[in-house]
Amino acid sequence: MKTKQWMLACTISLFSSMSFAVQPTDQAIHKLMQVMNLDQLLQKTMQQIRPQLDQQAYSIVQNIVKHEQLTPQEQIVANQLADKMYEQSKKTVSWQEMQPIYQKIYKDVYNAEEIQAQIEFYSSPIGQSILNKAPQVAQESMKIMNSRLISSMQNSEQDFKEINAQLEALKKAAQSNN
Repeated sequence: MKTKQWMLACTISLFSSMSFAVQPTDQAIHKLMQVMNLDQLLQKTMQQIRPQLDQQAYSIVQNIVKHEQLTPQEQIVANQLADKMYEQSKKTVSWQEMQPIYQKIYKDVYNAEEIQAQIEFYSSPIGQSILNKAPQVAQESMKIMNSRLISSMQNSEQDFKEINAQLEALKKAAQSNN
């Protein structure tokens, strides 16, 4: 009998906590995205990460041509690659593409009270100041991530060389045993 009472209490507790978490309306989420200027933040962020995309393209071409200093022709190719990467990135994170994604994420993650609290915060001068600095945070984060990824790619390249050498040794050993 006590087990049934405990299960009933747990069930009531679960449902009562769920009833307090009211799902936000689409209008409230839309207002939050407007207050946050998410579409403009995406554009600013893309502009600020352009130097990292340029560096990434340069590194990709360096890895392909296998030398440190690119020739003028190779630099042109790297610039073309950077332009293509930038345009593709702009399309990928355009507001038209991202708005429905943000809408769904915000609706799934936040309740109505949390959305309202964010609207109030981001409507304040300090909230707007924080939002205006978000692209700079993204830019600095991207710099760090790119340098780590480049280092990781270089380490992976060395790992692949070592594995390839081991495989070649196994292949030669297998051929000599035949």
